[in-house]
Amino acid sequence: MDNGNGIRLEELQKKLDALEQKYSQVNTQMKKLQDDRSDLKNNIKSMNDKFQQVNKNVENILSKLDDIDKNDRNFSENMGNFSVRKTLCAPLRKMTIGVVGSVLAVADKTTELACGAKEGFEDIVAEAQYQRKRKHKASMDEG
Repeated sequence: MDNGNGIRLEELQKKLDALEQKYSQVNTQMKKLQDDRSDLKNNIKSMNDKFQQVNKNVENILSKLDDIDKNDRNFSENMGNFSVRKTLCAPLRKMTIGVVGSVLAVADKTTELACGAKEGFEDIVAEAQYQRKRKHKASMDEG
């Protein structure tokens, strides 16, 4: 009878060790998610700051282009359809579209990574719940 209790204690110890290992894994995943969330906030803040700077630069460029356009009206009338503003704004618009497209790609990738981490964590929790229920049912069957 002592042998049966010893075996039962060994089984419980193994289960406890497995549970501790799973807890450690879940804890590690939680820390990683928290770090990812912090990194995401920092990246968003950094992108926001950069957008504000780009916005200021674009405003300054457009203001200077307006000044050039006002000062050179006589010149552009003499040259026909030549427009400094049109010449400079087309590449600026393409650049702005490219920047916005890049930011959207970064945002999509960040969202994808966050969803992947969340799914991984959900899988761990679901597996732990399943094993807990299975062990509970097994202990009920034994009792």
